[in-house]
Amino acid sequence: MLIALVLSAVSLVSGDRRDPDLVVLKGGEEVECRVLYEDDAEVVYSVKRKEKRTPRTEVESVQSVERSLREFLTRFEKASSTDVAAMSELALFCEQSFLPGEARNLWIRVIALDPENEQAWTKLGGVKGRKGWQLQVRGRFYDLEELKERASDWKNALELSTAHFLIKTDGDPVRALDASIDIERAYQAFYDVIGKPLKLYVFDEEPEIDIFSDPKDYPSPPGQGQMVWFNRGANTLNVSATSQTWLGDVVSELTQCLIFNAFRRSADSKTGEIEPWAQQGFMSAFAAAVRPDPGRVAFEFEPPYRPWFEKQARDAKPLDLERILTSGRGSYEGGPDAERYAIGAYTLVHFLVFSQNGKYRPALANFLRDSFLGKGGKTQFLSTLGVKADALESEWRNYIKSVSGT
Repeated sequence: MLIALVLSAVSLVSGDRRDPDLVVLKGGEEVECRVLYEDDAEVVYSVKRKEKRTPRTEVESVQSVERSLREFLTRFEKASSTDVAAMSELALFCEQSFLPGEARNLWIRVIALDPENEQAWTKLGGVKGRKGWQLQVRGRFYDLEELKERASDWKNALELSTAHFLIKTDGDPVRALDASIDIERAYQAFYDVIGKPLKLYVFDEEPEIDIFSDPKDYPSPPGQGQMVWFNRGANTLNVSATSQTWLGDVVSELTQCLIFNAFRRSADSKTGEIEPWAQQGFMSAFAAAVRPDPGRVAFEFEPPYRPWFEKQARDAKPLDLERILTSGRGSYEGGPDAERYAIGAYTLVHFLVFSQNGKYRPALANFLRDSFLGKGGKTQFLSTLGVKADALESEWRNYIKSVSGT
């Protein structure tokens, strides 16, 4: 059941297309491709690694992984995750919609609900013998309980592929299945909030998310006591699944992973970064916005996280705008003032995005894209916003006082 996700030879997608997406032009031409970005003005897609931009007026229709994923998440939210018939129907939808990972994960969920479900076992490549349903893994047949036991050892960890990630875990399979849904919900929220205004492309790489239930297998983090950390070199998010692990920390580091992959894909660069304050600000914003509900996690960004605003308002010596804008990553990732920097970055980003009906939001989007291409820094930031440092700091401080009620 578990390891089948990567070893099963059964195809769970329909059709003969090599690329998952299809753009149909007004003249009738069908283009098999990967849609990278679309809005009301244009559709950007890749054909044989070559980028093409087509005005929306010349496009008849678009079928894409991103659209199918959005539809899948909407349908999953409306269905009961314990309804075998509903999950089976949704799995068939995913097979028809070029979402093979989601289809496999749903068939696994069906078997978790109904261990003798013939359709699900068949879809996953199972074989029914005298001892019931079994799955062949590296030359040996395992029944359901044996598969569960096998996956509880990290070297045989459960692997769940989704539309954009590879999840590995030695923990509870059902919790992992819920996590696979919530991670894609976070991906969708990221592109809705940050991707659209910055015109970020979907990324091609498959970041890995390793969730460890056994502390002995958890890799040593860069900072003492870190329960979650993103390894940029390996493009892997490491999570220690203990009761002490705060969901906000998981979401924060996942946001760093999304920023890392989306920005370098959109800028066609392997080394670019956005400003440390901006990255930390958005990481904190996602952590503050998450509303936990296994398999149905949601994000609410506009309501400010008042405890952080209040903490900054009460700070006798708050970090000024100069220090927030000019400090390096080290200030945000460690040291005695790391929390103050993180809170300051959060309140600044929230101010820039939501104050005065989003007055600074378009300019912030432009600056973030430029900074990734190496055109960052305090001077460029203020120039892009069209404001002087003293005036901006005054507006920011007044916003903090207003939100905190001080």
